[in-house]
Amino acid sequence: MKRIIAFSVLLLYFLLAGFDSEPAWYEYMPVFMQRSEMEKSVKLEAARGIQNPGKIYVKGQYILINEKYQGIHLIDNSNPESPDNVAFIQIDGCIDMAVKDNVIYADNAVDLIAISINPEMTGIEVTGRIKNVFPELTAPDGRELTYREKNARPENSILVRWEQQ
Repeated sequence: MKRIIAFSVLLLYFLLAGFDSEPAWYEYMPVFMQRSEMEKSVKLEAARGIQNPGKIYVKGQYILINEKYQGIHLIDNSNPESPDNVAFIQIDGCIDMAVKDNVIYADNAVDLIAISINPEMTGIEVTGRIKNVFPELTAPDGRELTYREKNARPENSILVRWEQQ
């Protein structure tokens, strides 16, 4: 009888406490950034190599190629036989974009931003931001933040990308 009671108490404990079903290792780990830092980080930089391309958009003589979670490459395609990688727009958490007139609309992690570009593609300005319109990024393998990661998350931080381990 004592064994049945002990087993029942142990079983009840595991049912109420739950099991730790998190694996010891994940392929992707979250990268957080303070909101204030993320909002200031959108900038035009020198061209860089394409490592992890995403969506492609054509605007006039320019090709815009998304670098997943990093930003947008600006390619001058006025000579299709020799396209010129002219600049990179750093946008943390960017995986999607659209262009209308001289404005690029892109996701900056969970925010939607509007970036005004000059016709020569030599300068940019963030002209609008709508905060928290997109869901938080999920990892490329489909996982979301674990309970531990949510609790260890810095205050006022935004998940901007997942890095492969």
